[in-house]
This record gives sequence, C-alpha cells and structure tokens, in this order.
Amino acid sequence: MDVPSNSGSNSAHDDRLGMNEPISRRDFLNGALVAGAGILLRGQIPATDSLADAWNGYGGVGDYRHANGNTYDVMNTAHAMRDGNFERFIANAIDTGEMYDMVSVGGGLSGLAAAVFFQKSKGGRCLVLDNHPIFGGEAKRNEFLVDGQRLIAHQGSAIYLVPQKGGYTDRFYDLIGMDRRVLDYQRWRGPSPEMPLSQSPYEEPKNYGFYFGSQFGKRPGVWVIDPWGRQLDGAPLSDAEKAELMRWRTVDDEGPRPQTEGDAVSRQLDTMTLENHLMARHRISRETLRNFLSPVEGGGYGLGADVLSAYCAYAIETEFPGDGDATLGDQMFPDGNTGFARLMVKTLIPAAFAGPRTVDAVWRNRVHFDALDRAGQPTRIRLNATVVRVEHAGDPASAPHVVVTYVKGKRLFRVKSRAVVMAGGSWTSKHIVRDLPTTHRDAYAQFYRSPCLMANVAVHNWRFLYRMGMSGCRWFGGLGNYLSVRKMAVIGDESPSIGPDSPTVLTIKVLFAQPGLPIGEQGSRGRAQLLGTSFAQYERAFREQLGDMFAPGGFDPRRDIAGIILNRWGHAYVNPQPGFFFGVDGKPAPRDVLRDRPHGRIAFANTDLAGAMDHRNSIREADRAVKQLIEA
Repeated sequence: MDVPSNSGSNSAHDDRLGMNEPISRRDFLNGALVAGAGILLRGQIPATDSLADAWNGYGGVGDYRHANGNTYDVMNTAHAMRDGNFERFIANAIDTGEMYDMVSVGGGLSGLAAAVFFQKSKGGRCLVLDNHPIFGGEAKRNEFLVDGQRLIAHQGSAIYLVPQKGGYTDRFYDLIGMDRRVLDYQRWRGPSPEMPLSQSPYEEPKNYGFYFGSQFGKRPGVWVIDPWGRQLDGAPLSDAEKAELMRWRTVDDEGPRPQTEGDAVSRQLDTMTLENHLMARHRISRETLRNFLSPVEGGGYGLGADVLSAYCAYAIETEFPGDGDATLGDQMFPDGNTGFARLMVKTLIPAAFAGPRTVDAVWRNRVHFDALDRAGQPTRIRLNATVVRVEHAGDPASAPHVVVTYVKGKRLFRVKSRAVVMAGGSWTSKHIVRDLPTTHRDAYAQFYRSPCLMANVAVHNWRFLYRMGMSGCRWFGGLGNYLSVRKMAVIGDESPSIGPDSPTVLTIKVLFAQPGLPIGEQGSRGRAQLLGTSFAQYERAFREQLGDMFAPGGFDPRRDIAGIILNRWGHAYVNPQPGFFFGVDGKPAPRDVLRDRPHGRIAFANTDLAGAMDHRNSIREADRAVKQLIEA
C-alpha cells in the first residue's frame, strides 16, 4: 500500500480532484504534517492544535465527531503511557476517594460486557474507564450529513450472525435488550432491473467487479464484472493464475477439518502457517496467494497468510459451533456492532439514552454524556480517562484492593477497586499492570497486533457504479482492496429504500500486510506508515484512485465526493502466529496463561485472548474474567 511521501500539492490537479471544495472536512494547513512521521514516531507531543487537525481530519457530525478511530490526542497519551512518561508523577495523583467493587479498564465491547456480567451476577459499584471521547472501542460509528440526509457507517467492528435461539449469544442479546434477531433492510427504489445489493461489506453478489490497474500494465485499467461466473475471462492474468484462482474459489480438497477447538486437527493446523496450509489444500502457488488472496484469507486478522497460524481459518467455526445461523446471512446495523455497545450502555445506565431500551430508540437517540459518570448510580462510565497504572495495594495474594491510576485532562487521578478486569488490548495491558508477573509478561510478549485504516467516503449518489453494472468491487494494489454499496438495516429514521440516486457511504478497509517480513516487523512498519501520513495525503490518494477506477462510470471526485472520514486503528487486529492457540513444545499457549491465571484481584479479557476478532469473543472473554473474580 503506497501513499505519496509528501503532500504532492499541485493547484490545478488538486482542483480537479476536489481537494479545495467546501465538502465535509476542514482546511488543514494544506494537509501537510510539517515534520510528519518524524515527530510522531520519536514520541514527541507537539502542542499545536493544527498538527492534530492535519492528522485527524474531519470527524463527521453527531456524538462521534471527535472520536474517529484513535485520534491524535488519544494516540499521543497512549504512547506517553507506553514510554513511562507519567511514572514520575504517579505519587502526585489525586485520590478521588472512590472505592469500587469492580473497575473495567477499557470501554469497548469487552469492557462494557464485563460491567453487564458483573451487575447481573454480583452487583455493586462498578466503574468503566475508557481513553476515548465515547465508549465502544472499535465498535463506533461515523455520521455524515449529505444533501439533508444523515448517513451512518461503521468505524471497525461490523457484522453479526443470527444467533441460535436459546444459545449463549442469544441469551446475552436478551440480557441487553436486543429485541430482534433478524434485521429488515432497505427496498429498491431505482430503475429496472433491480440491482442486487449486499447486506454487509463481505458479500460478493453476482454483479461484483474486479479491477486490474497499472500494476498489471493496464492504463486505463480493466474491469471484469462477475469474475467468478466468467471464469476470470478478460482478466489480464496468465492461464496458470486463472486456473489456481478458480480452483481456490470452487474446489476444496477433502482434507481433515477441525471439529472442536483443541482436537488433533486443530493442534496440527496450529503448527503451520495459513499460507502453507492453503497452498497444500488448494494446490495454489505462494506467488498467486500473496498477489491476489492475502487480504482475503488474512484480512480478518490484518496480515497476510504467510505469518498466521493455519488454525485462524477455522477458529470462529470451532469456537462457536452451532451458535450462529449462517443461512440467514450476515446481519449488520448501519453502524456495525456499535448497536451492541449502545445497548449495553443503556442496560447499565438507563439515563444514557432517552426512551425505552429498544434497538430503534438506542440507535436513534443521542448519548446523554452527563448521565454516564453520575455519582450514586451502580455503574459509571468515565471517558477521556487513559489508565496508566494498575497495581495491587501490597502483595497480590493478600492485597485488600487494587489502585488504578488514570490521566484525564492532563491530570492524574487514582481510584481503588476490589477487582479489576483488564479489558483493553494486549499492547496496553502489558504496560499498565505494574506488578504483572513474569509468566504473564512473557505471555503478552507473544501477542502481535497489526494496524488498519477504515476510510468512509460519503458520495452524493452512486450512479457511476450503477452505470458500470456493479454494486461492489475488489482491486489489487493501491489503497485498500474492496468496497460496496450495501442496503442498510431499516432502524430508527434510516431511509426505507435505496437506489442509484441515494447518497451513501463507501467503506474502504486498508491493511498493511507485507508478506515475507517477520510478523512483528509487518505490524511495526504498517503502524509507521499509518501514523506518518497526513489526512490530506490519504485524501488525495483516495481521490486519485477512485477517480481512475470509476472513470468509466462518469465518476468525478470533485463533484461526487461529499466527505471523507479516516479512522486509524494502530493495533486493530491480533495476529496469531503458529503455536498461539495451543502452545509449542508442551508449553502453554500464551492466551491460556492469561485466561487461566488471574493475577490476584486482576483478571484479563479482550478478544486478544481468543485469537479471533469477533464480538462474541469480546463478550465471552469478559464473562469468563468476571466469573474468575467473583469466584476468587
């Protein structure tokens, strides 16, 4: 994934791209990051608001407008915590005088679920601390206002499967007021014939397109619509590449598949890379796999298949056997799994949203921020509070409580709690828990994470795609690799119909896999690129790329783009390497060390510990951590 190293500003070119149009974004010093990556990666924290604006870009409207991904302030505070910059001031932290029965460090899906389970099982005083301006973790939304219509898109966590009635997930949904299992979706209001639209970004309807651009020696690029149905006819690929890709798509060798987590097949798969497994199963070359299938096979883990455990391909289906009804298709709120975060908050703090605890009301109504951290209520949620230290008050085996220190508004505070759930990611927990034992520290050292950029591009309409005869596409090379127009779930005031004249949001996920490099280096290089690129550099690159790709449909980036929001997630995905799931050489798996061994009054949650990025894992890991603390 290449982005120009400088702003590349050219007045006439920028005008054609629409860089100077009064769209839904701010003016950012012509978008330059001044010293760019050098400032960010040296850990310095510049004081200028303009530098933060140049990096963050436009955040949209509504309650999430200051929370598009890891913003500049959130990132710098987290890096200062990582680098120990707060340590010399810890002793001067202001004691709030508060004692809680449980503190959840992290207000994402896992942290919120921990609070729900705690209140259900035991009850008491609970505090959720989160470092962002709003709860949800990666389950957040972006909101645009385009031509008088509010458009909503997801920042990260996206889909759910219809749960089996009476199963674990279904029972949790009931617990938080999820009042429907299957969603209703928009109806077609465009010209005939109706164009099939997907319900989620991960579907490929028959009218899907593949784009082959300059990387294949084609300028202008070549489009192939319904590529699989056409056997890739017309694609500028060799016969061998076409045969391998079609074999991958249509033929699955009858090799053994894991039936349950931890069976012999599972353990064997965890000894090899996903790349080697796929090469053997589908008789496909390493080159073809890396050139065309890396973001498909490894996309749910943020990296290519070359460094991932082969068990990654089966982890979800064996961890949740029979839990989801796949025949009803992926289900998706307009804002992804943000809907679950909002329902959990409504369950914990009824005054957080006006109206009843229903999907419609919670999805539509604004957050009452003043209700989140109100004294006297059983659960409080404290935002913009970055936890910098968690430590037992004495020997972890006998300490009466845990001291939790956090920074809020450039001041340090501390609270006490009888129990703590570390519900943030592995990349923060290992720095925060001051008295973490060597066993746990060594386990955390085996967790790798990779970044992701989620770009939401609002357009006034999508006639250009309709003219080209497609509603979604995939491309090879450049920024990201897929986008689609999806029919939205009809919730609250969402428009009940959609057509080519409808404004919509095109979501582009950008991953940073660099096959062939070690797993840790892939993640660190990707983060360097993500953090060292200004909003305007990304905006210009997206405008140029979309302008080239969709020129046959009459797309004009200056006229058609209504706004762009970037959501930067520096540690978006856990990257399980071979041995992550079931251990190596008889040693326990790193995830099991943290799952099975609470540290005194501290237990560990988050999807990291499952090794698969699924919101159900966020919930289950929280449930397990809370039970461990209550039983102890």
